[in-house]
Order: sequence, then C-alpha cells, then structure tokens
Amino acid sequence: MTVGIKAQKTLWGRGAGRCSLPLCRQVLFEDDAAADDPTLIGENCHIVADADNGPRANPLMPLEERDAYPNLILCCRNHHKIIDDQIKTYTVDCLHKIKNQHETWVREQLGVDMMRQRDDELYAGYVEEWERLAHVGDWQAWTSYLLSHGQPSLWANVDSDLRILRRWLISRIWPDRYPMLRDAFINFHRVLNDLQATFHQHLEDSSESDTLWTRKFYQIKNWDPVRYRDLGDQYNSHVELVEDLTLELTRAANLVCDRIREFLTPSYKINEGRLLITTGPGMNFEWHTFSPLYSSEEKSKIFPYPGLGKFKAERQRRD
Repeated sequence: MTVGIKAQKTLWGRGAGRCSLPLCRQVLFEDDAAADDPTLIGENCHIVADADNGPRANPLMPLEERDAYPNLILCCRNHHKIIDDQIKTYTVDCLHKIKNQHETWVREQLGVDMMRQRDDELYAGYVEEWERLAHVGDWQAWTSYLLSHGQPSLWANVDSDLRILRRWLISRIWPDRYPMLRDAFINFHRVLNDLQATFHQHLEDSSESDTLWTRKFYQIKNWDPVRYRDLGDQYNSHVELVEDLTLELTRAANLVCDRIREFLTPSYKINEGRLLITTGPGMNFEWHTFSPLYSSEEKSKIFPYPGLGKFKAERQRRD
C-alpha cells in the first residue's frame, strides 16, 4: 500500500505544508526559483505504523487504513525520526492530539483557503477512483490485449470496471476551479465510450470466460470467396479501429495525468512516468512500446478527441 493522492492532498493542505510539532512548524518545502518545482523536505508520517513491526504498530489495523489520512501526521524529517524513536512519549493518542491542534492552528492563524482545499480534496478523490476503475496501475498489461495478436481481447473484470467508470464520470459534480482538469476527464470519457462501444460490436459468446474476445466473423461455414474477402476486410477494419481507439484512450489518459500534475500535484506519477502501450507481434515477430501523447496543438483544444466520425477520418493522417 502507498499513500494516495487524496490522503497526501488532505494532509499537506490542512497542515499548510508545515511540521505538525508545535515547537517546530517548519515549512516543509523550499521554493527554489531556479528549479521547476519546490523541493519537499517533509514526510508523511504514520501514527500507527504501516508495518506490523514498526513504531506504534497495530497488526489488527486493516492495511488500507494505515495509509489513509486519519493515520497520517505531517512532520519534518527530524521530528519524524524523533516521534518514531520516542514511542513512549509520542503515543497514538498524543500524535492525534498534536495533529488536531496543528490543523486548528492552521485554520485560525494562517487564513488557509478552505474552499480551495475542499475542491482539491474532491478532485484528488476523483483521481483515485479514476485510477482504480481505469486500472491505471495495469495500463500497459490490459491495453496490450486490445493491441496484440490481430484479435482484440479484454479481461472481463476490466471491461466491467470501464463500463462503471463511464457512468461514474458523467455523474460527477465538477467544481469550477480546474476546468482544464475537468475537461481532460470528459475527453477521456468520450474516447472510452467509443472504444467500448466499438469493441463490443463483435464479441464471442464468452459468458463463462474471464476474457472477452473479438469474434472472427469472417470465418463462414459455406465457402464463398467473395463474401469471405469482404468479411475479412470488415474484420481488419474493425480490429484497426479498436487498436487506434486504444491508442487514443492512452493519449487521453496521459493528458489527464498531465493536468493532474499541472493543477493538483506536480509530483503525480513522476517516478512511474507516462502511460505506455505495447503492440505486436508484427510481421517480424517484434514487440514495440510507445508513449502516445497529444501534440501541443491538440492539447490547446477543449476536447482533443474530435468524436468517432472525425476520428475515423483524421487517424488516416497520423503516424
């Protein structure tokens, strides 16, 4: 488990990016004008340890609760070590009290924009749910099945979650604070809607399988070379459209990630990097990995994805 974006945004926002210890309250980032982003010198500290043998450990605490905001306190590196070394002094109850007092001090003394904090936490929660339902952590794996073998397929559980995601996205209440981030999510939904509808047009009967497969509808019982060739061309066109829409969905997902870094947190997925896709095997039995991105001109549009009709025409001019 890792600390998610909502927990981080809540912890750092409500704590004003300062150490929670009352005799410290050091600002936990250094804004270097020569650097692109401020340098973080603070840490997310666990009140109850994230490991069963850590400071103030409670093996009975569920794993998902250990990295949640209620179990975290914001500290500088020095005080992080101190509270973990002095567990008899800094008990669970003591650290909760210190955290609550610090956040009260922030609200009363620093004039933090709590409306903005509320919107940031809401958007951060949306990001986490999008990550989960879009299987962002397994992106390269599940998209490779749509892009490989000349017969697009998709894990049934991913297909189900993507269907839920489509409904979930259009039902969101979007604060007006970050319209470009909102529009990136809407653009992603537009692509996903067309991809899933296209993929579902020709599926095998696989109710008992954990994978959905594209039906090879060009295979006919009674031999008819003209009809076989015509159906083969239709099948190839269908496969190519599914593949191109999968690539487009990756471009849309990378745009969402860019907007999250731009408006919510600059460090979002910096270590993981951009979302990738893998295609193949080709005629030479090689696999290729790409990071599909929108161009600067495309990103300047409200919705870079033009809709299925225009997309079918425009994709012919792309590399």
